[in-house]
Amino acid sequence: MKMRMCIQVCTVLCIVLSARLAADQEEDDPERARILEEVKTILRGGDTFEAIEFVNSQGEPEIVADRYFDLVMDFYWKERALSELIVFAKAGIQYSLTKAQELGEEDSEKAVKLRSIGKAMAYNLASFTWPGWNEEGIILSEGDLATGLDAAKLNLRLAHELSKPASAVSAAHWVLGAQYLAGGSCDEAIEAFALAREKAREADDAASEWMNLGYIGIARITEGSEKTEGEKEFREAIEGLQRIDTKDAQFYMEQLESVLEVFSK
Repeated sequence: MKMRMCIQVCTVLCIVLSARLAADQEEDDPERARILEEVKTILRGGDTFEAIEFVNSQGEPEIVADRYFDLVMDFYWKERALSELIVFAKAGIQYSLTKAQELGEEDSEKAVKLRSIGKAMAYNLASFTWPGWNEEGIILSEGDLATGLDAAKLNLRLAHELSKPASAVSAAHWVLGAQYLAGGSCDEAIEAFALAREKAREADDAASEWMNLGYIGIARITEGSEKTEGEKEFREAIEGLQRIDTKDAQFYMEQLESVLEVFSK
């Protein structure tokens, strides 16, 4: 199942499509391609810290933060290189948040932009380290899952601190729930998905609301003690999405079926 995740938009479906477009833009951005190749060259003969220094030298803070964002996308979609993705996601997030902190009230608008880029990278890191996508060539360790959970927590914190709209807060709760689900913390996952559902309702996003009910069902099924209730919630979510009958709803139905299969193994 191919999923394209990026925290720039409202629904998971739009997130998927925008991230794919972001990854494809490398062909139209020779500088992006040059930086990726230069970083790969440094990594072959040097160390990750040298590569990070190189990225940090690429211009003003907003430009550097954007380059980190691109590297995270490219190491995942183009290189299928999870270790490198994690290195540059962590470096990029820390760079963005540190530069924003240094700016403070001196340039609050730029600080907010940098924190928003850091938030986007945190969401992508949480998503890219989630086994539910069942992406070919991506093998996750326990350490990778811990990294993803930490990133999901950061993404949610920044969603609140930056006063993001209900749709973005819903997505932040969802990815946190997804990480809890992967780690076997089903009670925490159910709580996160329930909050995601509430925010989806607030955003008037019925498809996302039903989707999150489906994830609550998956969490109950996975945990086992409330399997019957979980199966009922899962069926209810599928039926609700069928009634909506939109592209988003169809996408969510396929997503739920695939994720249930992953976590039922």
